[in-house]
Amino acid sequence: MKSLAKAFFTPLALSASLMASMPASAHSHGHEGHSDELNTEMKKMGFNFKRSGSAKTIEDMQSYVTEFRAHAKNARETGYTDAPEAFRKGIDQLLTGLAGVQAALDKQDLDLAKRRMKKLNDIRKKYHREFDV
Repeated sequence: MKSLAKAFFTPLALSASLMASMPASAHSHGHEGHSDELNTEMKKMGFNFKRSGSAKTIEDMQSYVTEFRAHAKNARETGYTDAPEAFRKGIDQLLTGLAGVQAALDKQDLDLAKRRMKKLNDIRKKYHREFDV
């Protein structure tokens, strides 16, 4: 059993140590302005955006919006090195739009919250085109 574990974990450990020793840019996802941290935050934003579309309750929607907002703020802090001002402007537009989603949730209007959340996709598309991502 030990040899099986060793055979499995040794390559894994070597791979992990190799990745850790490489500069972040060497194993990034092809976008120079993206750090791995920013990429993770953006993926989590996308995940919660998608989940919000299928929310069945105010509570579920609130959870997705709260998570989305937290990851958007983290992304804003992380920044995009190639165009920091434009990136910050886009994130700020998302956060402003989220305030409208939150207002709908505060009124217990799930349909309005979903419609407002869906409009945020236009902002996402605009900036993803601008940054070619």
